Amino acid sequence: MNINKQKIILFLLFIFSSYCVFSIGRSWDEFYHLELGKATYQYLFSFGKKNNDVFYREFYSAIYWSIQYFITQIFFLKFKVEILHFLNLIFAFATLFGIGKISGLLFNKYVGKISFIILFFYPIFFGHMGFNPKDTILAFCHVWIFYLILKYIKKQNSEINCFKYIFFISLLAAISTGIQLVFLGSLITVILFILADIFIFKKITNNNFNYRKFSVDILLGLLIFYITLTIFWIDTHENIFLLQKNIFLQNLSEDNFRGWPFNLINGDYYYSNNITKFYFLINFIYKSPEYFIILYIIFFMFIFRNKIFFVNIFEFFYYKLLLIFLILLLPNLILFIIPFPVYDGFRLFLWAIPYYCIFPSLAVYFIIKNFNELKNKVIVFLLTPFILLFLYNFFILTPYQYTYLNLFTGNTLKHPNKFENDYWGGSIKELIKKSSFLNQGKKLSYCGINKAVIKFYLDRYNLKKIEIVSSTEDYDYIIMTNRTLLENTSDSSFELKTCFQKYQGENLSTVQRNGLVLSTIRKN
Repeated sequence: MNINKQKIILFLLFIFSSYCVFSIGRSWDEFYHLELGKATYQYLFSFGKKNNDVFYREFYSAIYWSIQYFITQIFFLKFKVEILHFLNLIFAFATLFGIGKISGLLFNKYVGKISFIILFFYPIFFGHMGFNPKDTILAFCHVWIFYLILKYIKKQNSEINCFKYIFFISLLAAISTGIQLVFLGSLITVILFILADIFIFKKITNNNFNYRKFSVDILLGLLIFYITLTIFWIDTHENIFLLQKNIFLQNLSEDNFRGWPFNLINGDYYYSNNITKFYFLINFIYKSPEYFIILYIIFFMFIFRNKIFFVNIFEFFYYKLLLIFLILLLPNLILFIIPFPVYDGFRLFLWAIPYYCIFPSLAVYFIIKNFNELKNKVIVFLLTPFILLFLYNFFILTPYQYTYLNLFTGNTLKHPNKFENDYWGGSIKELIKKSSFLNQGKKLSYCGINKAVIKFYLDRYNLKKIEIVSSTEDYDYIIMTNRTLLENTSDSSFELKTCFQKYQGENLSTVQRNGLVLSTIRKN
């Protein structure tokens, strides 16, 4: 494929993803993060004035969100949501290039290009590209930290100045830690493997690796990381050592859980702090494209039956494969070892999804390079219907690709009772826009949706006659997604159920994709 064709394809992919991020509504806590950025920005430029109305501010060093807030002030505030989404999209696209770079560095540029395409069309990742200001940025940071570490250990003593690697690794580490204080733990397998390579195996490391310079670079990197993190972690400025330690320990406490407390996983209900140990595997099986899972099976067949091909083309192939496998293993180990509260499907592990695309990319590369063999032509013939089916479902879900479920989940009509689908509430914009009957001076309740998001779109579409009330009050309509909640039963016990199950009635307006109801307004 020549360069001009590649540029055209990239341009078309960017246009399509831009259309999606401009079409989708505000996510649940998107403006909350922007408020964190605003509070930090105003504190820094007022030399100490804090906005104490921002909830849980002390747990964040709002580096990225401060940048977001600054950029929104430059453009028209009317399009604040679209500006935020576009900025997130840029970082998501950079993540695509990052995984392509990693795959190219470890294997070759063709595997890198395939990884780029497969990750772009991975529905859960694509669906979060624009309106997730948290997990998408963590994925960006993880991928580029890993890539820059690989570049550093390969070129550490062959370039006059490796400071650029240290600087950007430290900056990305500060940004990601500021978003999630324990995020650097997701790099633990990478760090241990790289250290083992530096000091023992020396298969990726530059042969002229300078250990003294490495020690100096580590100290320099830690200094840059700490200063950057501290500047934007405004609640620690009174005592930058003691308060940071206390807040970090408080963040690890189970009593300090922040997030949705319930889960619906393949028809079973769980509390977020007591989920099934196979949570990640279940989501992987049911939320990955069918062809993607088949490629995994094919890949493991290839590496055992055709190992000579891989070993001859890729230096230290199985060694590098082990590195990727350790990254993929970490989310599952976390759930088995640490009581880590998890919710919203893949969302908290979005950083791992780019690496899950490398194995299928190697399988596709093998098939392309050996296409003349009859078995590979048969594989392509059998895979084609699954790819076409997936692409149909992918595009028909636009712009709500993060709600994707594959054929293994069964009847679409039963999906609302198997998984929380529109957990972000991204379809609320479309739902309110098409529901002009709301402007009749009625009372509107809500379930599983952020009240602020509802009010934002009611105002945007001039539906100002409706009054928003809580679900415990008398109401005429209720707007909701199929979020899971705790219901008080008639015998004073509690049970988990979805908003759709709790609030019965006639659907006056719905947002549907491929037969699946994502959100609805029901009459009381």
